[in-house]
Amino acid sequence: HKLATVTSTVTVSALCLQIRTLCLSPDGQLLLSIDENGRALLIARTRRVLLHHFSFKSGVSAAAFSPDGKFIAVAVGKLLQVWHSPGFEKQLMPMQLHRTYGTCHDTITAVDWSSESQFIAAASKDLTARVYSLNPIHGWTAPTLTGHKDSLIGVFFTSPATQQAAELAGQQAVRLYTVSKDGALFGWSLTAAGATDPAAAEAAPANGKGSNQAAQQCRPELANGVWTLSAKHYFMQRSAKVSAVAFHKPTGVLVAGFSNGLFELYQLPEFQTLQTLSVSTERISAAAFNATGDWLALGCARLGQLLVWEWRSEGYVLRQQGHFFDVACVCYSPDGAIIDTGDQQGCQNCLTCFAVTDTTAGRWCDRIRQVAVLIIKFAS
Repeated sequence: HKLATVTSTVTVSALCLQIRTLCLSPDGQLLLSIDENGRALLIARTRRVLLHHFSFKSGVSAAAFSPDGKFIAVAVGKLLQVWHSPGFEKQLMPMQLHRTYGTCHDTITAVDWSSESQFIAAASKDLTARVYSLNPIHGWTAPTLTGHKDSLIGVFFTSPATQQAAELAGQQAVRLYTVSKDGALFGWSLTAAGATDPAAAEAAPANGKGSNQAAQQCRPELANGVWTLSAKHYFMQRSAKVSAVAFHKPTGVLVAGFSNGLFELYQLPEFQTLQTLSVSTERISAAAFNATGDWLALGCARLGQLLVWEWRSEGYVLRQQGHFFDVACVCYSPDGAIIDTGDQQGCQNCLTCFAVTDTTAGRWCDRIRQVAVLIIKFAS
């Protein structure tokens, strides 16, 4: 396995703030980069070309492409917006709004799509999670999942493989997981509506409501039933808070990063601890799996640290750290391919760099205001 690191630079005078959210399409072709003010860039990742500019007019806390790549779910404050995914062709309005959901009472912190791209789960700081349908469903109301005692930091739909593993173990299949900052992991199951109220099912034909039952049978699976809390787990890290979480659906492996620099890997639905490792003394701010689930990327914003960990063989694939103190000196190699930097703490970094032409202006990208997008591509 090899880890290819590609750095692309796009000259845009409008984006002068830090990048807050990165969102990659399922096929890896489109990258959505959003800064702290909600200004976004849509980039063709493989060609390293800027396609569109867009502004969500407010800060974006989370974004995710649908599994089929046709929609983008964006959390803008208390609102959840679903946009049509733009293509590579030129359009007058590349970003078109599909629906807006406004039932959350506080900032949305995480979003996730179901495998069939028909439902979106949203976790919020109001201690609740909600499940929305992509298109309106007659007679169906979005459920609200409550029970957490701290702000939610993650929400994940499960894969059919994880559900089958729970059924083989004699447990109720979990359809959705929610994670809060205080270290609580809740599993939510979907119970058939007919099983919860058999009397109503028998009375429906007598009251002439057979058509309503037929309509319910035509609904998607996640819209037929009642959501119930079926599993409770706790990370038990004393005073440390959960600061980052990621879930690899095909393998059912969940990683939780904590504010003390520790991270833990768990196998779901058994909640079996696979690994516990301390990688930093500062808060882990980001976590992500690669496509196969073998490599785990962890980021520490305060130290500018990036770590790629192969948890099966327990080895480092990449360890990269920026300067914590002010940069005091910079020097290029004679061929210009390597730049060496040193800071006031005595740390030294050697970086490989190259230039990318600005196709829109036909000149080199050498302006002062630049947005550097670092994409880590996992290739087998």
